[in-house]
Amino acid sequence: MLTAAESVAAAIFGIQIGTLCDRIDPDKTMLASNLIGAVSTAVLFALLYFHFISFISLILLMLIIGIVTLGFDISRTGYTVALVPKNRIPHANSLIEGANAVGEGIGPSIGGWIFQVAGAAFSLLFDFVSYIVSSLLVFINIWSKKESGLYEQIIEEEQTDTSSDSDYRNGFSYVFSHGVIRSIALSAGQFNFFTSAFFAVYYVFTIHNLHINATEVGLAATFSGIAGIVSAAATGKIIFHLPSEPLYIYSLALPSIAAMFVSLSSLFTAQHFIVLISVCFSQFLWSFAVNVSIILGESIKQVITPENILGQVSSAERMIALIAEPIRAIAGGFCATIIGETHTLYITVLGLGSSILWTLGKTGILSFKKPKEW
Repeated sequence: MLTAAESVAAAIFGIQIGTLCDRIDPDKTMLASNLIGAVSTAVLFALLYFHFISFISLILLMLIIGIVTLGFDISRTGYTVALVPKNRIPHANSLIEGANAVGEGIGPSIGGWIFQVAGAAFSLLFDFVSYIVSSLLVFINIWSKKESGLYEQIIEEEQTDTSSDSDYRNGFSYVFSHGVIRSIALSAGQFNFFTSAFFAVYYVFTIHNLHINATEVGLAATFSGIAGIVSAAATGKIIFHLPSEPLYIYSLALPSIAAMFVSLSSLFTAQHFIVLISVCFSQFLWSFAVNVSIILGESIKQVITPENILGQVSSAERMIALIAEPIRAIAGGFCATIIGETHTLYITVLGLGSSILWTLGKTGILSFKKPKEW
């Protein structure tokens, strides 16, 4: 539901949020997003605890949380650029994705345990505490910058910066006018569409066709989490040692190969161990490649995009990636109903693999010049 709420937030408020992030310091935007998220979570807790929750209030609160999640993610991009030297940007993005991978792996387990022990309402306190701790960390940085007089320097630089053209103040204008950013945004948009369609069918296919039980599905998910952590640790070094242009293309192509492993596993259902190994390897390869793609794409965007429009460009990219989120899974499920899970998986494999076509033009990712600092 949070993903759907973030999709709606991106579709309706994406550009406004990006503009706000550009006008306000990224850390202040992150702090505001955290505090609003904490208040929204506290309100949701109260409604659940006192049994006043309704479907409309739940949707509204999830929409607010989706908006602040989008605001936090967009402002974090600018925050990284402002805080980290250019030669450390890939490493910083790797650490961020690594932290996300750990959180996605541990968070549901802790949340599920709290839900079982204390109930739905008190399980929200885990999210509330997360917002508060994050707010404190951001506030400490804001205070230290204020004490050092860095804010006055930033304000002075913003007042003297006239390099941006009015057309570039629109995130979409910049995304579609810059070949490298356009190729990243459109390839990621198509990739995300077919990713959602793939996973809408994946779980049904593995259980019904491959006869994998819930424990084995969890094992495959564990390999995915491990790959996320491994890729976060390795991607920074990989980016420094390999050319960025083909690396990004390979990172988009590998998930389609991983998806093919799942599809072809149906040929070996008599050898269950082979099927299980294939699915686990598929999830590992998928997660590793996707994390490399995310880290590299984010790093390239941060290096290329002028800092004063980074929020708008990030919001435009997020809109392209998320705007079709509500219909992707439905499309995958509909195709599976009409033509079957196996054929639907092969279609998603083609869709995933063909996303690299957006990167192959002369002005696309192949025209990117790797910074000397990398």
